[in-house]
Amino acid sequence: MKKIFIILSIILSSFTSNATIHVVYVWHGYNQFIDAVNFSEDITIQLGDTVQWLPFDDPGLMVHTITSTNIPSGAASFDHIWQVPDTFFQYVPQVAGLYEYECTPHEHLGMIGSIDVIEGVSGITDVASKESEMLIYPNPTTDVIHFKKSSFVYPYKIFSSKGELVLSGTTNDIVNVSTFLNGTYHIQILGDKPRIMKFIKQ
Repeated sequence: MKKIFIILSIILSSFTSNATIHVVYVWHGYNQFIDAVNFSEDITIQLGDTVQWLPFDDPGLMVHTITSTNIPSGAASFDHIWQVPDTFFQYVPQVAGLYEYECTPHEHLGMIGSIDVIEGVSGITDVASKESEMLIYPNPTTDVIHFKKSSFVYPYKIFSSKGELVLSGTTNDIVNVSTFLNGTYHIQILGDKPRIMKFIKQ
């Protein structure tokens, strides 16, 4: 019996150590849910991972909900009122399948999202890291970030991992991040196709 408990403990600890928190931003300005990886309202995660909703811009006095509308059989539904000062909400899917959700006051404006929960690691890629390698360098960085040359100049905003705006400018600038605290940040580039990339400040 003792061996069974030891084996179960090892399995559980290895499972939870690989779990990831996936950030989905609540974008009040455009009434959208957008994930921090590929600027989409739809995400794919592994079973056991956590989804966390954070403010993308100044939440002000906004009132939204994160309400499940279609979930796999046996999964727990969710209906969270998302309002200042209580904007923190996490959900850990316990069943593989497609989870669809909406903001009930703003679903008619397209404020909807989905979470595709899969078992195993196949199909999961870090899109933000790949885009970051193509568009910004060096990454990780200790002092500055450069944008790779383009014939267009776009505005950008940099957000902390908590969704706080820390800097803005245009892509023809050298970005000085030497005063930033160490950690992960997200750059939102407002071009013809808005995108979000992440970088690490060391």
